[in-house]
Amino acid sequence: MDLPLLSALFTAFALSLYVLLDGFDLGVGAILLVQPDEELRDRMVDSITPTWDGNETWLIMAGVALLAGFPIAYGILLPAFYLPLIIMLLALGLRGVSFEFRVQTVQWRRVWDVAFGLGSILAAMMQGLIVGGLIAGVSVDNERFTGSVFDVFQPFALLTALAMLAGYVVLGAGWLHLKATFQLRKFAERALRLATPVFVALAIAVCVAAAFVQPGIRATWMDHYLLLTLIAVLFFGVAGGLISLIGDSDAGPFASGICLFALGVIGLGCAIFPDIVPFRLSLWAAASATLSHVFLLVGAVVVTPVVLGYSAFAYRVFRGKIPEKGWET
Repeated sequence: MDLPLLSALFTAFALSLYVLLDGFDLGVGAILLVQPDEELRDRMVDSITPTWDGNETWLIMAGVALLAGFPIAYGILLPAFYLPLIIMLLALGLRGVSFEFRVQTVQWRRVWDVAFGLGSILAAMMQGLIVGGLIAGVSVDNERFTGSVFDVFQPFALLTALAMLAGYVVLGAGWLHLKATFQLRKFAERALRLATPVFVALAIAVCVAAAFVQPGIRATWMDHYLLLTLIAVLFFGVAGGLISLIGDSDAGPFASGICLFALGVIGLGCAIFPDIVPFRLSLWAAASATLSHVFLLVGAVVVTPVVLGYSAFAYRVFRGKIPEKGWET
């Protein structure tokens, strides 16, 4: 049994679930900034209140899996992305503080809403910056990071950060389209019609630019052009379907947004596999001792069903449209 491969699949699984689940509440937070009506802002926050903290559990699980299963990769990637990681964690902390404080005040609620929105945007962009930095590649010599912490702040990574933010806005607007009624649903429809073409355009730009900044991506395109072309065609097909579903289907836009991100994750996985540090180090070269993988996978088997069960329970309990007076009613 290939334990490093199983550990890598679990790490990718946890990270993918984080992107899909926390992505929509980051998107809701981002577009909170452009919602002028206080009552509608309250309903936007109500839509994510029961589940947003549980969504972030997957980020912790992915980080623990990377550390336990691939300590060499962890030792390379952590210093390479110190700055965006610290900013992302501070931004997520700001979101948490804003979330609690906005409920306790009326006079300063708009201030905390702005803080919540800025925290959401910063967290989303830092995640995109890290993905862009990974694709562009980090400087490695003798299994050590040899670059600067400022290397990640490059045009390609910034382009990827904008694409990530636009994608999260699509997910967030899709979530509101599913959960909201009347004015808030119309607001979500306008956001979807604006953000979806922007996301698709930025995704195209990232894919094209990646082939120029990273020779490994260019080689992967040449080696697996049929598979990657199929993923790209599906991506654009789903994006077109998402736009056509706006206004007609409650769940269609959100489901399409999830599919878009899933296709992006699959495409990225196909492009960098079998590397854990893209185009620098394979997952087997970075793997820890066999016993560490055994502990990691046993823990994953025990913990994952619990977290999945809790998440499924929370989403089931708080299913349906947002109540007019919040979930307390």
